[in-house]
Amino acid sequence: MPTSALPETIPKFDISNFAQHAKTFVFDLVRMQDCSDIPRPFPHRHGYYHLIWMSRASGVHMIDFARYEVRPNSVFFISPGQVHAWRSTVPPEGYVVNFSPEFFFEMFPRPDALAEFPFFHLANTDPVLYLDSERAAELAPLIEAIEAEFVGTAPWRHDVIRSLFLVFLVKLRRLHRPLKPEHSSPQSYLLTKKYKLLIEEKFLELGSVQDYAGLLNVTDRHLNEATKKAVGKTANQLISERILMEAKRLLIQSGMGVSEVAYQLNFDDPAYFCRFFRKGTALSPGEFKKRHAAPV
Repeated sequence: MPTSALPETIPKFDISNFAQHAKTFVFDLVRMQDCSDIPRPFPHRHGYYHLIWMSRASGVHMIDFARYEVRPNSVFFISPGQVHAWRSTVPPEGYVVNFSPEFFFEMFPRPDALAEFPFFHLANTDPVLYLDSERAAELAPLIEAIEAEFVGTAPWRHDVIRSLFLVFLVKLRRLHRPLKPEHSSPQSYLLTKKYKLLIEEKFLELGSVQDYAGLLNVTDRHLNEATKKAVGKTANQLISERILMEAKRLLIQSGMGVSEVAYQLNFDDPAYFCRFFRKGTALSPGEFKKRHAAPV
């Protein structure tokens, strides 16, 4: 995968191919050795969080233009929208875990909780954790327990999976140490990253791409070209996606009604908010809230 440019068309997986029930996908887990299409050596994106534990592998993983070594007991963390591709010179073994933003919101009720997990934060430049054999042996029973719940049919398994996975992530967070990638990112990606971080900080205050561009000391046209080149989306789409994510979080976690959520997100007209939400999810806010109120 080149470090200076992206292919013209990058596949994006919005629903995990491994999900048992695609229409209600929130979490899934699969063993690599059971899947013939792993690894995926071509650049691609996901619309969900993607964790890869490679207990056996050897090769290279490219993530957002940076190169990382693949070796036994590597744990990689991919956030929605990131471009990545990886290869292994040996048949890989381990786990792939996919989970939707909604599942993340269920685990972390505080809006700022994501920042406490550096490997899933927008500012992250260290998306890999290399485990030694002792730490891998310590964590293996946890992911095996998650797998057992996932493939089982016991009642409330969604709650058990969520609890076990939270413990798993916290243990990984304790071990996470910054690493430096082998290659720097192109200017379009660096500007897009700054823009996404600014959106995270200002999305309830600023209303237009021009406002953000001014703070970044670039023109809105230049910013738009950079985001399209880096992540395949317009600058305005990235603002809308962040607002939509916050709307989902509030609908799932708060006791607010639809109109209250609309006003919280600075929509003057709840009907317009409903149209905005349906355009992004194919569901009304009420349907979305109802769907995610009950465990899988």
